[in-house]
Amino acid sequence: MPKYVDHEGRRTEIVEATWRLIAERGIEEATMRAISESLDMANGALKYYFPDKNSIIRAAFEHVVAATNARVRERVGEATGLAALRAFCVEMAPLTELTKLEARVVLPFWQRALSDPDLERLHTDSVTLLRAHIVEFLQQARAEGTVRASTPDDVLADQLLAMLIGLQALALLDQDGTGEAAQLRMIDAFLDSLA
Repeated sequence: MPKYVDHEGRRTEIVEATWRLIAERGIEEATMRAISESLDMANGALKYYFPDKNSIIRAAFEHVVAATNARVRERVGEATGLAALRAFCVEMAPLTELTKLEARVVLPFWQRALSDPDLERLHTDSVTLLRAHIVEFLQQARAEGTVRASTPDDVLADQLLAMLIGLQALALLDQDGTGEAAQLRMIDAFLDSLA
């Protein structure tokens, strides 16, 4: 009787191993051979699931984005306005070991996206979704009367995105100066300024 293989489950295992490998050793070290070795599978077997390294990197980035979005939804819950925006920011910032590892996947992905139109489009779609969430929370906060800043919401959303993206680099490269407390102070200072 032929052995049943859960192809979708195996694909997920490959993606999880890849993003962990990128986070721990860097994107250049996440070769097809290294990925297959980390899973104790033949190098050629990887090609059944992913035709090349770029497709695995794309899947790893999509995995990190999906995991982050799921945590954001869970953390925000029923909150609206500024409370929802703060929960969103706290989940997006690299405050935990997990989110720092994810930042180590996101940073090198950006570099690859500069020269790959498909990866650039994936990044743009991801940022567009984040921006839409921020604008929605800002509009709720304005309706609730907790945001009174005269700056338009789309500009505030871009400022906040720039800060959150910057925190990913700072938290990895300046861990002493940009630890959890410093990141939370920046987030709170920005949100306080909106009143």
